[in-house]
Amino acid sequence: MATSISSPTDIGNLALDLLAANNVQDIDSPTSATEILVHRWYSVVRQKILREHPWNFATKRAVLSASATAPAFGYSSQYPLPNDFLRLNSISNANNDIIATTEYEIENGNILYNGDGGKLYLKYVYDLTNVAQMDALFVDLFAIDLALSLSYKFTASNTDITRLNGLREKAATQARAIDGQERPPQVRQYSKILAGRFSLSNQNYYYHFS
Repeated sequence: MATSISSPTDIGNLALDLLAANNVQDIDSPTSATEILVHRWYSVVRQKILREHPWNFATKRAVLSASATAPAFGYSSQYPLPNDFLRLNSISNANNDIIATTEYEIENGNILYNGDGGKLYLKYVYDLTNVAQMDALFVDLFAIDLALSLSYKFTASNTDITRLNGLREKAATQARAIDGQERPPQVRQYSKILAGRFSLSNQNYYYHFS
């Protein structure tokens, strides 16, 4: 969802507005002390907020192939994650069966899995950098969170920081709620064929989109 805010500098200036600070010209090629400060925090805050929720606008799909090198122990296969991976939404196999969280681990940029070595189908939040593609509610939350990170350089007032924390809580609640409403509900049921291969004592659960 496009917004009128189109660059990192725009978001930086929104954050500075919340701190009653002077706006800057360019945080991508910073020259002033304020630009350097905003640049230092910008990517850290952006990635942090993207990891906090399975945002629809920042979700991608990828088909993963097993690496030629198996894990040292514990799992039969490992699947390298995409370079822009930030947060896992779901993994499924070729039958569209969702793989339960008890059946894999994310470790050192790979998904470790005891499967047959076939492809895995991944939905994930990616490292979105294009501001024009960010949802307007996310941009609002981003600016508030960035202001909070910058606030200790601009104010010693606990009142100001408390105000920003209150704004962040409201913005986060609204952004996540509406993002969740726009995600179609998915009815999941046990895959009887796959479930029959595993004992309940091992708690190996698989789900299937109906």
